[in-house]
Amino acid sequence: MGNIKAGDDIFFTATMAEVLEKQGHFEDALMIYKILADTTPWDQTLNYKIERLKGLAERKRKGPAKGA
Repeated sequence: MGNIKAGDDIFFTATMAEVLEKQGHFEDALMIYKILADTTPWDQTLNYKIERLKGLAERKRKGPAKGA
């Protein structure tokens, strides 16, 4: 995953995931959303955010597109 490790002093909330996403830490935000989705499976907005972040994280891993 990203930079978050076990033992880090971090709150696993949607707000923290949003902050990380805005900072470009897509994989860390994705991990938090997945944890939240596991604990609140009735919240369908989390599934939408997870799918969207998967794409953003993948693009970031691949780097800039050629010609960009």
